[in-house]
Amino acid sequence: MYDSEEDGDRRNRDKFSRERESRRDDDRSESDNGDAKNDDYSGPMLTFKKFLMTQDDDISDSAALAAYNEYKQEYKRRELQRFFDAHKTEEWFRHKYHPDESATVRDAHMAEIKKRLEIFNELKAKGCFDDVTLDLQHAREIIRLMDTLVVKLEGGSEEDVEALKNEKIEDDSLFDLGEKKSDEDNGADKDEARGSESEANEDGQQKRKKTLLHKTSSVFMRNVPATVKIADLEAICSRSPGFLRVALSEPHADRNFSRRAWATYKRDVNIKEICWTLNQTKLNDSTDLSVILNRDLTRRIRGISGVTCHQQVAQNDIKQAAKLVALMDKKIGLFCEDEPKEERDKDIFTGVDLVATSKNPLLKQVRPVLRECDEPSAEEEEMLGISRGAATTTTTPADEKVPFVRDETLLHALDLLIFYLRMVHSIDFYGHIEYPNEDAMPNRCGMLHVRGVLPTQFGTAEDGTKLVSTKFNADFISGFNQRLDTSLMQVSYVTPDEMEKMGKKDGDKEVEAFIQANTVELSQDKWLCPLSGKKFKGPDFIRKHLTSKHEEKLKEVREEAIFYNNYLADPARPQNVEVKPAPAPARDDDRRDDRYARDRGDRGDRGSDRGYAGADRGRRGYAGFGSGGPSRDRGPRFTPESARPLTSYRDLDAFPID
Repeated sequence: MYDSEEDGDRRNRDKFSRERESRRDDDRSESDNGDAKNDDYSGPMLTFKKFLMTQDDDISDSAALAAYNEYKQEYKRRELQRFFDAHKTEEWFRHKYHPDESATVRDAHMAEIKKRLEIFNELKAKGCFDDVTLDLQHAREIIRLMDTLVVKLEGGSEEDVEALKNEKIEDDSLFDLGEKKSDEDNGADKDEARGSESEANEDGQQKRKKTLLHKTSSVFMRNVPATVKIADLEAICSRSPGFLRVALSEPHADRNFSRRAWATYKRDVNIKEICWTLNQTKLNDSTDLSVILNRDLTRRIRGISGVTCHQQVAQNDIKQAAKLVALMDKKIGLFCEDEPKEERDKDIFTGVDLVATSKNPLLKQVRPVLRECDEPSAEEEEMLGISRGAATTTTTPADEKVPFVRDETLLHALDLLIFYLRMVHSIDFYGHIEYPNEDAMPNRCGMLHVRGVLPTQFGTAEDGTKLVSTKFNADFISGFNQRLDTSLMQVSYVTPDEMEKMGKKDGDKEVEAFIQANTVELSQDKWLCPLSGKKFKGPDFIRKHLTSKHEEKLKEVREEAIFYNNYLADPARPQNVEVKPAPAPARDDDRRDDRYARDRGDRGDRGSDRGYAGADRGRRGYAGFGSGGPSRDRGPRFTPESARPLTSYRDLDAFPID
């Protein structure tokens, strides 16, 4: 008999429980216990060290690596499935991957592309590109061309286009042309503006509105939840006068998949009042929009290095531009509408010469220039100091300088391709930028990078001809191609083997699994269909019932399989940011703690007498101003927190340290 229950518990207590394996197993998290195959794969992925704790002690190295690779593959598969299940009802996700809704979005985008192509061909037929080169000194003409495109996209007439010629252009890029020239042009613009203003007063307010088709006012919303639909935003923004459209960006994984939004209004509205009104409104009666004013673009034309005017660099650029034009046409299905998407993707991935096989009339027009770039004459190479593969070889002397050569025919063909990319595909060639969903943005053709001023650090020849460095040209071409390939021309795809590893679904198997899940045996010759709640005499009757009465459900199962496969097939698919496990806290032994405590205690005692003033003197001495004699301990600075003595947790039963 024990005197109390406490004594009994004390006697029955296992004194060596801390050293037993069972105790260590109890300390593990729930996800660490048992075989990894039976784990729910929740939380961050296990490191290899933690994964080994779930395996048998006698496992070999090769078997451990194979098991860990299998665990990682299964973890990623389930993580993709979890992400899909979490976002499959959201509008942005369905627009990207749902077989029906994504097709509708693609058709709408194709209609916008064809409208832009029609306007481009119209401007080209009128000769609007003949006298304009993509040089910084033609910034004013380039801006007018871009505004013409926007006016026509907005449904403007020829009168609206003519009104652009009399409109004053205010852009910071015009000041790059020189102060004197800018003043003269601004003066001319002022006269033109006065004339247009008087005409507007005579013709009425409707004339003034027509000249503002290419200009808009807009507001910006920084954080819009991913669950918000475009129709919800449009319903709120359209309450204010002059509403035109709403644009939503792609969700950001590092910001909890929130989106940015722009609401566009007509130019003549009171945008500040609209901004204030939207800030007083809650989206779905719960979400603040946090609306701010969206500023107008102040520098629409931006210059890059003027070495792009040199013939050698322009030859490389036109070849790259032609490849990009053919690639974008093939991706979207322009000039190849009769080819199915699978065939187009196959041509892209297998490396077919898209330029040679393209049916784009613009590429057919510039092919003679491309052939000249591919096969320059030996005499021309010798005169210009050009060597084949100059961008990759190092045989050219680093300090060799050659005369600057500008080929107007070559640059005109290149400019046509760049204008085509910018106006039709919303791609800034020299800036390596693609503007997605530009037709919904406030600026439907906003910025463009052009050729700037030629560098002067290479000097001039005796006859006054400007010189350029062959090494500088080669380095510029190499860097330009690398950036272009990384940002716009990089082609990546998911192989069938990778799709299978990630859990590709078969529509027929998914339908069969759905039928089996809705076939429940209650007793002999008595079966239940949970979907309808009806009872049948056998499983075959349930199958017939589902295929005849619930055909829509089976169709949804097939569509969801395609839905999921489309998500897996995207190399840039969105997914959760990988959560890395927190590092385990450091656990020092008692001896190390004892030495650390004694050392910190001694320094704390020295600083505790001085208090705050002593700490200040210690900082000045450490800095080297007015310090006394040399100190043995020059390391840490004394602070008010380190002045107090630290508590020591020394084990009194530990062996003494020599």
